Amino acid sequence: MRQSFAYFCLERRMPVRKKKAYIGFIAPGFIIYTILMIVPIACAVYFSFFEWSGIGPMKFAGLDNFKKLFFDARMSKIFFNALKNNIKYLVCVLLIITPLQIFFAYMIYIKIPCHKYIRMMLFLPYVISTSIVGFFAIIMLDPNIGVGNSIIGALFGNKAKLAWLGDPAMVFKIFVMVVIWQCIGSGMMIFYADMQEIPSEIIEASIIDGAGGWTRFSKVVFPSLSASFSTNITLSVIYALTMFDIPYILVGPQGGVNNKIDFVNMVFYRYAFGGTYFGETSIGFGSSISVTMFIIILTFSFVTRKLLKGRAGREDRG
Repeated sequence: MRQSFAYFCLERRMPVRKKKAYIGFIAPGFIIYTILMIVPIACAVYFSFFEWSGIGPMKFAGLDNFKKLFFDARMSKIFFNALKNNIKYLVCVLLIITPLQIFFAYMIYIKIPCHKYIRMMLFLPYVISTSIVGFFAIIMLDPNIGVGNSIIGALFGNKAKLAWLGDPAMVFKIFVMVVIWQCIGSGMMIFYADMQEIPSEIIEASIIDGAGGWTRFSKVVFPSLSASFSTNITLSVIYALTMFDIPYILVGPQGGVNNKIDFVNMVFYRYAFGGTYFGETSIGFGSSISVTMFIIILTFSFVTRKLLKGRAGREDRG
């Protein structure tokens, strides 16, 4: 009886001990995340209601910063042009980059000749620093000393040389190609890892049933990629809406000729720290841009997750 009572008491105390253990493991990460993420977000929201250069007194402005962002004749044009470029790039991700990632992942999965070498060469740019990737692109595309114009000049003469990043009709396409070169490997490896989880028995059964390469991909492999598809699309949406590094390295903070590859994060950088619009730094106005993009990113991410969740549910019922 005493042993039963002692066991009962021990059993009642164990959840409390386990809970304390969990808190001990979670607390350090939660504290660091709060300091580095939650607090800066809260500060940005607070600063967005003030006129403040980052030094000196803060002047309460209410919603004036947001009014300037959305309704000022000059500023609204710059902001919505940059947002349009973000969305334009997101469409390129969904229609070009993601299909290429799936294609190369499948080529590696079916072990085409030299698949290990191809996998390494496609993934290598992802682990290289973005600044190095941009530097390589500039070496290739510089109109005066670039490798591209050197080859064109040698073959067709100097008159055939191209402006490359100085051509408004070409600069966005070049930017997308540079991003493809850098980012295709990350999504490819996520899709490839998901493909490896497909049971070999299912693949063998499809071969025995006479399924060809395309049928095997479309009916067996692709439907099994829902988890990696959801992960890649969500990450791509966030990356597309926070684009900054590649265009900044390629054309500088102004977004190139006619702002053809100007993105919202570059607008934030210019007006929060560069003083391009007000003649001085404006942390308050920059914070209003960051808060607006935070809301837009949350909205896009939520809608994307809902759509992908609904697609996965339909596949499961099917």
